Amino acid sequence: MLVSSRDNPNVKRLAKLISSKKERAESGEFVVEGMRNCVDIARACAEGKACVTAVFYTNEAVEKYSDILPTHYLFECGGSNRFEITAELAEKISQGEGSQGVFVVAKKLDKILNADTIELNGKYVLLDYIQDPGNLGTILRTADAMGANGVVLCNNCCDLYNPKVVRSAMGSMARVPVFVENDFEKAVGFFRENGVETVASVISGGENITDFDFDRSCAVVIGNEGRGMSDEHVSMCDKSVTIGMHGNINSLNAATAATIIMWEMFR
Repeated sequence: MLVSSRDNPNVKRLAKLISSKKERAESGEFVVEGMRNCVDIARACAEGKACVTAVFYTNEAVEKYSDILPTHYLFECGGSNRFEITAELAEKISQGEGSQGVFVVAKKLDKILNADTIELNGKYVLLDYIQDPGNLGTILRTADAMGANGVVLCNNCCDLYNPKVVRSAMGSMARVPVFVENDFEKAVGFFRENGVETVASVISGGENITDFDFDRSCAVVIGNEGRGMSDEHVSMCDKSVTIGMHGNINSLNAATAATIIMWEMFR
């Protein structure tokens, strides 16, 4: 049956998951929007790496993208919870401009930080109070591209499942292990106990990243957009690194800094 009304109970729940952090926290689910992102999470579901609980799609979207993306994955997950909706309804539900006509509801993907969920010889990014959803999503996407073994959200970063984070991560959330451990000291201590060197990224005073030896297991910390890392948190880390810059600029956008550092980590 074609769904055209926002009063449909399934559509109302979808809209609430998009708009409400509380609803996402209580249900343990989040929403993915956009054809490529939705196909990526549906593919991950087929591979046993994610759990999709519902799919909402327009027939126009499936026809438009079926030649360039494996849209068949959308019809292999979600069980009986697959709903065709009108293009007009998709526009009303969407939080972006120009809806692509597809939404997927999935179980949350973050993991508990423990010895069973990490690669002890891996390379990680710790995010210390990152507040901008676009920055967080971009960092997750970059971590996926560089091959990071995981991203850890510390010190109450912004909501991992904020629609802006999910959109800017471009499907990477299903491919990069993500951990939420709000206690920064606990996260740093965990890595140290497991032989993973912790490295603070600081504006000045650290070893230049082009000279630093990243050829070992490590976890590099990226600090808050406006304040960077506190002196207390820097002191908890084993070492520190600085991105050398020219001219009058002494700091970079958090996502930009994370990208440069990850490039050096895996170069």
